[in-house]
Amino acid sequence: MRKIALGVASLGLVAGLVLVFAFARAPVSSADEGEGSCVACHEKLNPGIVSQWRASKHAKADDVVSCDTCHGSDHQCEEDADKARTPSPKTCKKCHFKQVKQFSKGKHALADLSAKAIPMVANQPEAIQKMACLGCHLIGKKWDDGSVGKCDSCHTRHLFSAEEARQPEACETCHMGEDHSQYEMWRSSKHGIIHHTQPKSGRAPGCYNCHMGDGDHAVMTGWGFLGLRLPNTTEEWNNDTMTVVKAIGPWGHDEEGMNARVGAIKALQLARLDDESFQKARTKMLDACTKCHSRSYAKEHLESADEIIRETTHLLAEAVRIVDGLYTDGILPETEDGPKHTDLLLFYDSPTEVEQELYRMFMFHRQKAFQGAIHVNPDYMHWYGWAPMKSSMQRIQALAKAMREKAGK
Repeated sequence: MRKIALGVASLGLVAGLVLVFAFARAPVSSADEGEGSCVACHEKLNPGIVSQWRASKHAKADDVVSCDTCHGSDHQCEEDADKARTPSPKTCKKCHFKQVKQFSKGKHALADLSAKAIPMVANQPEAIQKMACLGCHLIGKKWDDGSVGKCDSCHTRHLFSAEEARQPEACETCHMGEDHSQYEMWRSSKHGIIHHTQPKSGRAPGCYNCHMGDGDHAVMTGWGFLGLRLPNTTEEWNNDTMTVVKAIGPWGHDEEGMNARVGAIKALQLARLDDESFQKARTKMLDACTKCHSRSYAKEHLESADEIIRETTHLLAEAVRIVDGLYTDGILPETEDGPKHTDLLLFYDSPTEVEQELYRMFMFHRQKAFQGAIHVNPDYMHWYGWAPMKSSMQRIQALAKAMREKAGK
């Protein structure tokens, strides 16, 4: 009898321990706000996260999108916090299939690859890379599960608000500053002024209206980031474009190097190297413009911007030829690690003063000139763009002349 009693007691103890363990380790959902739940714990540790989630559509949905929906259920206590999964686009795709698929076809999905293809980026200390270029370009992050993107670049954690992401300010962090001043251009244009003085009127577009009409996440522009395309309307324009293309990237001027260069530019969508993709993006933009303007007016404006791109490409190509001539004539010496020609993507790592001026002309002034034209901002187009390009050309000519005189050439 005593053995039986001990056996029953042991079974009871084991069963009790199993129940306690199961209760302590069972996956908990943030939909459950009881003791031991995600919410109960994180409301003490990270109250901001919990309040943002509670205000989100995720929390208010009939089928609640809880913490474990995105982060998994492996993390159950403070000691195993590293088991919380970071959600990738593959996670979001379960509910937002269309948006993730659209994003994968747009330029933002290529952002990380394009940054890593730039020689200047690779030359910087790791901390500089992470905070500077990759701080924005990680919107195109490639995950171990094969998915691409960072949805929280626009839909910030843990609110994940579509309304927030539609605001122009959501784009400002990345689309501002010396090399791509799109936010400042738009903000001080008539579109931006009306938008800010009459924010609820709907009279003027923000970034979303023109670039993501009907919520299309495949953001793509006609001219691409560099304002380059082939073919163009004149032979001179085509030649100028190829001169600039030759100065982009660390490859040589031989046929194999040029094919590699053009292939990379096309793959990263940095330029439009076929007329079909350009016309598709142009039609899409015209459709956006005609929601407020006549088609003839919108077409005239965009074609005027095209002409400004032609003029800026010609000026930049002339400057590239001057600097390349210094290499050809041995005035800029070829070093073991240095380029055999000017490399625009070295940016501020360019080895000479004349090339430093050329990179600023390319990356700062020309960008403002043609993007200012497209964003209907006369001041950015002229005084921040075209005028500094002309000044840079004067300095490049003067520096090249002085270097030739010193070299006796």
